[in-house]
Amino acid sequence: MQYMKQFLALTFSALTIISCGGDSKKEENKDKPDKPAEEVATATNGSASKLEGAWEIKRAEGMMPEANVGTVYEFSGNKLSFGKGDYKNPGTTIVTDSTFSFQADGNELVFMYDYHFNGDTLVVEMQKSGGQIFHMIKK
Repeated sequence: MQYMKQFLALTFSALTIISCGGDSKKEENKDKPDKPAEEVATATNGSASKLEGAWEIKRAEGMMPEANVGTVYEFSGNKLSFGKGDYKNPGTTIVTDSTFSFQADGNELVFMYDYHFNGDTLVVEMQKSGGQIFHMIKK
């Protein structure tokens, strides 16, 4: 139960931190037409295969790292869910060669992540999080 409280607190904190300043991208791109999500997802399917499957956080850096260890991110096509134990946060994703997004089902907020590989380890940094970095191993 303690882990669930920490996880929920971390998720709420991350949502709060990331939501600050999120409007700047809309202003920067207001003259550019938005591509349909289908078109973007199709354009990135080759990259998405690199992340396909379940990835577990084995080490974390930044805010409340111990609360993140053990969280599983599961990529399946343009779907992404993450959570611990019985708790899953389902949503959608768009994957590129170095980034992926997460938009929870029923929510307008979109979270962006940068990623790269260090051997078999997927290293993920949540954008605008102040240094939140996850080291994940494929399950």
